[in-house]
Amino acid sequence: MSRPAGKIDLAKFREATREQRELAKTGPEGHTIRQRAVIRLIEDQLKEARVGEYTILCDEAKSRKGGGKAPSPLQYFVAAVGF
Repeated sequence: MSRPAGKIDLAKFREATREQRELAKTGPEGHTIRQRAVIRLIEDQLKEARVGEYTILCDEAKSRKGGGKAPSPLQYFVAAVGF
């Protein structure tokens, strides 16, 4: 059975949360998450970030001397708050 787009699978969410709680009980290792981003300036305000297996582009609007080719850092931040 498929679920409509935008709906959360509560069973999967609860299971993931339970697993995270159990891992946290194992000690400090369970509380540590390390992330690394490698940033490269491509041109003007356009930047590329490599985070894990993903590549993300970031730019500014033309009104801010960017090329408008990708979301701005503030737009990424606002989206991240929602996640």
